Amino acid sequence: MNIDKNLRIQIRNILLACSIMSCVSNCIASDVTVKDVFGFIKNRDQIIKSEISKTATFKILTIANFFDPNQGFLLKDCAVTWRKNDVRMKITYDYLKDPVYVPPGSKSYAYQPISYDKDKRLIVWRTLEEYIMSTPEKTEVLDKTQLLYVSPKGDIKKSSGTHTTKHVFPATSNVYKGDFKYFLLAAGLGFSDYIDANNMNLIKMPNRDHIEINSHGTFGKNTKVTWKLTVDPNAGYFVRESSYTGEGLNRPSIKVSTSNIVKKDGLEYAREGHMVFSNSFVMDYIGIDISLRDNQELRQEVNQHMAAPLPSGSDIINFNNEGKPTRTPVK
Repeated sequence: MNIDKNLRIQIRNILLACSIMSCVSNCIASDVTVKDVFGFIKNRDQIIKSEISKTATFKILTIANFFDPNQGFLLKDCAVTWRKNDVRMKITYDYLKDPVYVPPGSKSYAYQPISYDKDKRLIVWRTLEEYIMSTPEKTEVLDKTQLLYVSPKGDIKKSSGTHTTKHVFPATSNVYKGDFKYFLLAAGLGFSDYIDANNMNLIKMPNRDHIEINSHGTFGKNTKVTWKLTVDPNAGYFVRESSYTGEGLNRPSIKVSTSNIVKKDGLEYAREGHMVFSNSFVMDYIGIDISLRDNQELRQEVNQHMAAPLPSGSDIINFNNEGKPTRTPVK
């Protein structure tokens, strides 16, 4: 791995700080303060937020249709490479079950009159690939979807090609950056960006092995939320559980639990993460692996897809304009 002198110094300083904090954690577990806990959390995030190149791979298991669990499960194969605010990500979709027919008139929001063609076949769109490029200037997302028709008898006809859509977001947008941010939370990382170190409180100690704290903070477009973190003193105050609740809400918007903590290349993260949203939508992060390297092949692949001319019939949806997003068909 080729690292220039400045980055070597940065890595050395971060690793030294991590080592010091680790030693401290073994000595002050009995009288640790919330500011101490924030120090551990912030220190663990330093490499993640730095200019040092990182690459991660992981899988996400979730339902294929947000509104209808009967349509089976989906496995997302994810790869991301990033440094500070520059991110390249690729997601490949693997559906574990063919779509099933649902007759018109279903009460589910997923099946409206527009969901059927003139032959009463169910119209199903399935994303196959997704590419994400996020820079300090803007975020672009390119997805390729396939059209399927499911007859009342259950016969499936797939379209021969795919439909391409490019979404363009301003730098201030948090839409679709969520894929990356959620991954960090599932790995037990990134919390120092969202919690307010000056508004952290120890609320209880459920047992001798864990400390529970809460804090005002933010997340994405939610500018005022309350975070609740459960940290493990026996694992360097690693965040074992987390949740945040939006202002005025009576239940958490998201809850995350982490497991299988590993240490590698000076990094410390969870290999598995379980994420539950307020509407009971679940995502399981599996086999998270992070390393200190730049994946040039992935970076080039994402860049090439973003720079390539879009096929005729594609759509560009621009969120940079005030008001509603604008859709531009590609001729």
